[in-house]
Amino acid sequence: MLLVMALLGQLLHPDSAEARFWTWFTAHDAALFAVKTAREPVCDELAAELHRVDGHLTFEFGPVRGGKREFVISADGIREAFPAVIALARAAPPMKRWTVTRFRPPSPEVTQIKVSGIDLDARAIEFLAMPGDRTDLVIAVPGFKKTPESTYESAVYLLLDGMLGEYTVEMAIGGIQIIPMTNRPQGACGGFSRSLQKLSLCGRYRSDLRGEARSVLIWRIYRPQ
Repeated sequence: MLLVMALLGQLLHPDSAEARFWTWFTAHDAALFAVKTAREPVCDELAAELHRVDGHLTFEFGPVRGGKREFVISADGIREAFPAVIALARAAPPMKRWTVTRFRPPSPEVTQIKVSGIDLDARAIEFLAMPGDRTDLVIAVPGFKKTPESTYESAVYLLLDGMLGEYTVEMAIGGIQIIPMTNRPQGACGGFSRSLQKLSLCGRYRSDLRGEARSVLIWRIYRPQ
C-alpha cells in the first residue's frame, strides 16, 4: 500500500521530490561521475538531496566500466524506506552514463568483516535455513557471546547484508537466531533432516529477486543438497 501511494503521488505531482532529485542529479552529472573518494563536496550535496526524498536514503557508487557507472540507491536497511527507494529509481530519467540500482546488491565475495574488534569469517560460520512465510536462519558463530552492545549480532547482520544484498535480508529473511558454534544443532532439526552449511556458501547464490522476494525461493537456494 505504501508503494502504491508513493507511485500515485509521483504521477499526480510532476514536480515531486523524485523529479526534483533527478533534475539536480542530471545537472551535476559530471561532478558525480568523477567521484573517487565519496568525500568530495558533491557527495554531501547528494546525501542532502536524497534526504529531501526520504531521510533514510543513502547511496553508493560503483566503479566506471565501459564508460558507465552504477548508482546504488539504498534504504540503509530500513524497511519503511523501501517504497521511497523503488519510487525514486522508477522516476530516474534515461541517462547514458548511469545504471541506477535499487538497494545494495549482493556481493558474494564479501566473506569477512571486522566490527568493534570482532572478526567474522563466513567460512568459519555455519547456518541452517528454516522455511516459513519468510526464511528463518539459525547461525552458529565461533566465540559468540552476548554483549551489552550486541556487537556479534550487529556484525552478523552486516555480513549477511553484504553477502545477500539489502532487499533479500530485509524482505526474504525472517527471524535470525545467533548461537555459539558449540550449541549448533546436530543432525535432523525442526522436523527436517539436514545439517548446517558454511555461511560462505550463501555467496554462491546471486538471486536477483527484483522486488519479488519469496521465502520458498530463498529456501530452495539455501537448502543443503
